[in-house]
Amino acid sequence: MPQMSQVLRESAFGMLTAGMSTRAVALELNVHFSAISGLQRHFREFGSTSNRPHNHRLRVTTPAQDLHIQHLHLQDLLRPATRTATHLHARHPHRGFDLTADRHRNQLKWANAHVQWCLAL
Repeated sequence: MPQMSQVLRESAFGMLTAGMSTRAVALELNVHFSAISGLQRHFREFGSTSNRPHNHRLRVTTPAQDLHIQHLHLQDLLRPATRTATHLHARHPHRGFDLTADRHRNQLKWANAHVQWCLAL
């Protein structure tokens, strides 16, 4: 859901202070009345109409990819998520070492040695 722009919030607050009702302002700006009442409540609590800071996680997939995933699973209801994930590409590319065959073999050797060491204790 997109947020209201700062200009839209300021104009809504101006209409409210001019005496328009919440529903009239919502109709005028083509937004839901709960957005306007939330704006009023936010102004009463914090004294400003700016957006609250948030710490949402970054999106991993684009909205288009989300829609594609929904369509795939509607077409094939028994499709496992792992099969869907194999055909998706990350929005943020992987940063780190590539797991080559040599690195994989060395990690496996270290892990097995570590297990043997832990069992020996």
